[in-house]
This record gives sequence, structure tokens and C-alpha cells, in this order.
Amino acid sequence: MIAIGVWAFIEKNKYYYQDIKTIYDVFLDLSILLMIVGGFIFIVGFTGCLGALRENLLFLRIFYGCIILVVLAEITAAVLAFVFKDSVHRVITDSLQEGMILRYQDDEDALMDWFQETIKCCGIKSYKDWNSNIYFNCTKDNPSGLRCGVPYSCCKLQDAFNTGLSNVLCGANALNDSVTFSTSNIYMTGCVDAFVQLAEQNLPIIGGVILALGVPQLLGICLGRLLDGQIQDQMVRYRRSH
Repeated sequence: MIAIGVWAFIEKNKYYYQDIKTIYDVFLDLSILLMIVGGFIFIVGFTGCLGALRENLLFLRIFYGCIILVVLAEITAAVLAFVFKDSVHRVITDSLQEGMILRYQDDEDALMDWFQETIKCCGIKSYKDWNSNIYFNCTKDNPSGLRCGVPYSCCKLQDAFNTGLSNVLCGANALNDSVTFSTSNIYMTGCVDAFVQLAEQNLPIIGGVILALGVPQLLGICLGRLLDGQIQDQMVRYRRSH
């Protein structure tokens, strides 16, 4: 996971240097997230292996203690997300507005394009969100050639001419109320609502993924605690015999 993250980060910055200024730059950069998560998993796993091989109680306790903290954090996050779902929805929406709409085209990751094409959505709340972007806003003093439009990834038919090239102007005038525009050409649903609908349609799969992630964590806690107890028993027997 670390190697994949490093490779992706190097390849991405080969032609475009990304300056990490805010927390959004971290959370919206999959390569950095891969390196962080991979680094944490490696450190915890290495600590557990070293503790088991050397029968070191400190390392073992750090290992299953970290897993316990991760499980507690996951449960807490799930409970808080359920109890304060409206607030969480608002915070996520506002954060994505700032990180992915306002700064669109300033980031070469094209993460927003991937979301819109994959989930078949446009904007965060709706396609009107693109009016907040400096390139697409429909103000009269906007000199951009993309004025009053939406990104090509919002379009249902991006390649109308079968040339293999993206028609970047397929969403032109989508935000211009004074021009007749067929909204049937673009996705109308915001990406947050589209993602929620997709999640609701695939609850069994999501449940299976959660179970697949949870079982190894619980198993690691149980085995770590079991080995801890066995080592302590051996230490007690050794002291008694000597």
C-alpha cells in the first residue's frame, strides 16, 4: 500500500507539483492517504510480529492496544454519524464544496471528474453548485470560455461524435437561465445524494465489506491478548522454578 501510494504520488507530481496547504489537500489526495494508512498498518503489524517473535509484552500490548483504539474509533464514528447524520451530511457537503468545487481545475487529480462519471452525478448538492467555481460561474464579468457551463464529466454523452475524445463543451450554458438548455444532457443529482442512494442499493455488499474488515481486527485483538496471557503464565512458572 505504501509503495502504491509513493508511486502514485511521484507519477502525479512528475509534471505537476502539488503544494499541500490545507487538510483538504491530504484527504482529497488518494496517494497521500494510501501512504498514511499503509504506514500505520506497517508499524502496527511490525510491532505485533516483533512482540510475538521476541515474546515482548510491551510490543504485544502496543499492537492489540492500537487495534482496540481503531475499533473503538470506528464504532464511535459510526454511532456519531448515525445520531448526528444531518450535521455530518452538512459538514461533508460543505467540505466537499470547498475542496472539490471551488478548487476544481486547480488540482490535476481530476478526482471530482471520476466521482461524477462513476456515480453519474453533477456537483455536490446539484449541478447548480458549479456556479461557485471561478471558471464556470455565470457572472457577466467572467472571461472564462467555460462560463455558465458544467464539467464534461457531468454529461451523459461525453463522446457524441465517437472520436474517443471528451467533448468538454457538452455542458455549455447549463447554468445560464437566459438560454434554453436541455438538462436531459447532464446528470441532475448531486454526488452526495447519488452516493447515499448507491450505498442504500448495495447494503448487503457494504455489510460484507465491513464484516470482512472487522473480523481480522477482532481476531488480532483476541490472539494478541491470548499470547500476552500465555507469556505471562510462562514467566510466572519460570520464576517459581527458579
